[in-house]
Amino acid sequence: MSRKAERGHYAVAKVEPKRHVAEFRVDAENLIEVGATLKADHFAEGQLVDVTGTSIGKGFAGGMKRWNFGGLRASHGVSVSHRSIGSTGGRQDPGKTFKNKKMPGHMGDRRITTQNVKVVKTDVERGLLLIQGSVPGAKGAWIMVKDAVKKPAPANVALPGSFEAAAAGEAK
Repeated sequence: MSRKAERGHYAVAKVEPKRHVAEFRVDAENLIEVGATLKADHFAEGQLVDVTGTSIGKGFAGGMKRWNFGGLRASHGVSVSHRSIGSTGGRQDPGKTFKNKKMPGHMGDRRITTQNVKVVKTDVERGLLLIQGSVPGAKGAWIMVKDAVKKPAPANVALPGSFEAAAAGEAK
């Protein structure tokens, strides 16, 4: 324990480790206790949500796969470099390659948010949301579902929704 924690400078949650922990910004009247588990009844059928996840990693990719470049000609002096990206800089002026130039490199494995995806159905007992549309990430990966930022929430959405309180020994 650090000295600051010993002196009481940090708030300690005193919650058992969870499988996944996330924070959401809410209004003061919608706060829930620390360590509570949210349920799926906050979302209503037909509601639009934003889904955030980590996209599937594809490793090192060339310019044609990563940025959809056309590549070089397949004849007239181009040998063994048909899938290369070609020239990357100017001439003597500017004399350099600019930052953020589209070049080969690591592809995928980034945080992606898909906006305005429709909730088709909710199953509160099993804690499931059926979503119509694209969801970023591999199968079985963790995703974060929030109310849509760019569309208003329907009137039948429960705020803050139901949740299971933390166990008696976990948070006091």
